[in-house]
Amino acid sequence: LSTKGKQGGGYCTSILDYKAPFIFANFNGTQGDVDVITHEAGHAFAAYLNRNRIPFATIWPGMEACEVHSMSMEFFAEAFSKEFFGEDARKYDYSHLTEALTFLPYGTMVDHFQHIVYENPDMTPAERHAKWKELIGIYQPWMKLDGEIPFYAEGEGWQRQHHIYSMPFYYIDYCLAQTVALEFWELCRKDDQNAWEHYMAYTKQGGSVPFTELLKNAGMKSPFDESCLREVCETAARYLDQYDLTGIE
Repeated sequence: LSTKGKQGGGYCTSILDYKAPFIFANFNGTQGDVDVITHEAGHAFAAYLNRNRIPFATIWPGMEACEVHSMSMEFFAEAFSKEFFGEDARKYDYSHLTEALTFLPYGTMVDHFQHIVYENPDMTPAERHAKWKELIGIYQPWMKLDGEIPFYAEGEGWQRQHHIYSMPFYYIDYCLAQTVALEFWELCRKDDQNAWEHYMAYTKQGGSVPFTELLKNAGMKSPFDESCLREVCETAARYLDQYDLTGIE
């Protein structure tokens, strides 16, 4: 729960002496609370399944593989949307999927921006802001930068993405993981039990092999496969086109 002076955000770590995962979160009464707890629960579930792995270094896979645990769990948790949101469950499910899809170009833009900045270390702040605005036109052409909020209109929005400062080049891992999470979402639409079996096959491997092998062993496509992203996005687009928006516009 949110309390005065409590740090924002959310994360999962492990208390090694107890072989137990620990989730920290700061809730504020929005749908983001559900996003955070289900996301971090995915990390916690993976940590618990692999708590006895030897050697220790194989408990966790790489960052992109870890984010598959969490981002996929968000979709599995949609089975309980009514428990969280009641009559607004359909609204949440629609919002969750659309946000997952629109995140992909945003996350790619963050990575693209970092490459430009690191390849041009002498760029001035104004040049960085201008480049960010240019990239928005490419990756998020639906965004309106009409000057109503100067911070965004002047191209300074990249500064609110703390990963650019604290974890350079990490953000693209979320995009890779989101693509796989959308694969699990697609499987859930067809057969949720089968989807869960694939998820367990993926997660139980811990960090025993590299990312692409984890996926192969679990019968999942790699986001590096040429058709993977296109196929999941086309499936999601068809699903959204047929979604009943009555009462949730």
